[in-house]
Amino acid sequence: MDPASHDEVIWYYRLGEQTLGPVAWAEIEELIADTIDARDLLVARGGDQTWMSAAEALDESPEPADAAPVTDAEPEEPAAGPEASAELPPLGAISPGGVTPEPGLGKWIGQAWEMVIEDVWPWIGAVLVWTLLTPVTLGIAGPPLQIGLYCMALKRFDGERIAVGDIFEGFGRFWSAWGLTLLMMVPAVVLMLPFIGIIFAIVLAGHDGGEEIMPFMMMGMYALYPAIYLLMLAVQTIFFYSSVLVADGLGAWEAVTGSWEKVRQEFWSYLGIYIVLTILAGAGAYLCYVGWFVTFPLLPCATVAAYRWHFRDAGAPAA
Repeated sequence: MDPASHDEVIWYYRLGEQTLGPVAWAEIEELIADTIDARDLLVARGGDQTWMSAAEALDESPEPADAAPVTDAEPEEPAAGPEASAELPPLGAISPGGVTPEPGLGKWIGQAWEMVIEDVWPWIGAVLVWTLLTPVTLGIAGPPLQIGLYCMALKRFDGERIAVGDIFEGFGRFWSAWGLTLLMMVPAVVLMLPFIGIIFAIVLAGHDGGEEIMPFMMMGMYALYPAIYLLMLAVQTIFFYSSVLVADGLGAWEAVTGSWEKVRQEFWSYLGIYIVLTILAGAGAYLCYVGWFVTFPLLPCATVAAYRWHFRDAGAPAA
C-alpha cells in the first residue's frame, strides 16, 4: 500500500486496552517510528472486522470499498471504533489464522533503550529528583516518586512527550504507592529473619565466651546469604507488574494480585527476566553512579513494554 492510499483511509489502533481513533495514517507512522514496532501495533480501517499489525497494513493493497476519506466527522459505522470494538475478534487475532509472535526480553530491552535514549535528559532529571528527594523527605517521597517513573514510562510508551515534572504524577497515587511498598516489604522481612537470627546468635556467643563456635556460625551465615538472596529475588518476581499497575490506576492489593495472575503462568521466565533487568538497572552504579541515571530507567521502561504486551488481550484488571 503506497503512502497516498494510507492517507485516504480512516484508521484505528490499539494501545493496551484502548481503541484509539479515528486518525490519519501519519499518526500511526509516527507511533511506529518512535515507540512501537510495526509488528506489535494492532491497526484496523473503519469498517474492518479483523485487526492486523501495522507491518501487515504497510504490505497490503487496500480494496476500493475499504477506503474512506478522513474528515472531522465521525464515520457512520466505525466497526473498529471505540464504541464498536466488541464486534472485533479478540486482540490476539490480528489477522485470520494469524497471531503476532510474542516478543521476549531482548525486544522489551530494545524498546526500553529507545524510550530512554530518545528522552535521556528528562529521565536523568527524574532519577536525580527521586534520588535527592527520597532521603531529604526521610523516605516518605520515595515510593510515590518511584511510581512516578512508571507513569513516565507509560506516557512515553504511548507516544506522549515526557518531562522531569511528570515524576510527580506518582503523588496522585501516594497511598497505593506506599501500600505496595509495605506489601513488598513483608516477605523480605520474613525471609531475612533466619539471617538476622544467626547474627544475633553470633553476638550472644561472643558475649558468653563461645568463641570456638563463632567461625562455624559465620560460615553458616555466609552460606545462608546467597540462598536468602535468591529467595528474595523469587518473591520479588511476584510483584513484577505491581508498580506499573499502580501507575496505571490500580490499588496496591489489586496491583499485586493482578501481577501474580500473569507472572504465575510463566514464573521461571519472569524470574530470569527480573534478574536480568535488575542487573541492567544497577549496571550504571559501577561507573561512579553516573551511568545509573541512564540505566535505572531501563527497569520501568522494559516493564511497561512487557506490560503493554501481556495485558493487551484483556487489558489491566479493573480498578
